[in-house]
Amino acid sequence: MRFPCLKVEGGLLAGDLLDQIYDGKAPGQKPQDFGISGGRLENEIAAAWQEALEHWQAFQHRLERLPETDPATTVTRDQWVIPLLSLLGYELIYTARAAEVEGKTYAISHRAGAGEGVPPVHVVGCRQSLDRRPETGRPRLAPHSLVQEYLNRDKDALWGIVSNGRVLRLLRDNASLTRQAYLEFDLEAIFRGELYSDFALLWLVCHQSRFEADRPEECLLERWSELARRQGARALDTLRDGVERAIRALGSGFLAHPDNATLRER
Repeated sequence: MRFPCLKVEGGLLAGDLLDQIYDGKAPGQKPQDFGISGGRLENEIAAAWQEALEHWQAFQHRLERLPETDPATTVTRDQWVIPLLSLLGYELIYTARAAEVEGKTYAISHRAGAGEGVPPVHVVGCRQSLDRRPETGRPRLAPHSLVQEYLNRDKDALWGIVSNGRVLRLLRDNASLTRQAYLEFDLEAIFRGELYSDFALLWLVCHQSRFEADRPEECLLERWSELARRQGARALDTLRDGVERAIRALGSGFLAHPDNATLRER
């Protein structure tokens, strides 16, 4: 795989499109699209990479001094995920009060700014799974499910992020309740293995500017998602034609075979 630390579930963004983003061929990949003026995109990513490596090492040293029973929530947020996302253009705002939608509460830790429709960014401790409820406390849902349900119910928010510091997932409002759809970046593998290409893709895909728009449905992530859907539809049309030709060829071969007289008669 070109990006071994990337996991794509549910076709949120197609692999071909992610390649185009990395290669600078997708829409919105010029320096000014990231709010960069007078500099090269490659230099910005390289500088962010060096700082992120330093934050990762400091985070690991802090973890070593914590007891194993500590979920490491504060350390994960303050020493790692918030500094990491700041390198991607975020100024996270802590939300002390749980959001309420349709009578249900969603204790999401942060927002990617102020105002309505601002993407939720939920950060939990690195010793907590994103897919399981913690054994202590009274959380209603696992972290991933919490953000996904919030996006599905809230009328303004469309995209969001959830992370435990070991992995980071990009989520979208998803009509399917049976199949998950997200992009996951394995942060631990990226920084332990010093895999720069995977970090560069994370920077390009999850940069704060990808969420920016007057309305959430106009943001670059949504434009990419629509482009991926159109590309997928074209691919299915091409595949359908190929399958039809293959069936005709197989059927003609079966009928033409000298031992298939009974088949021809039927």
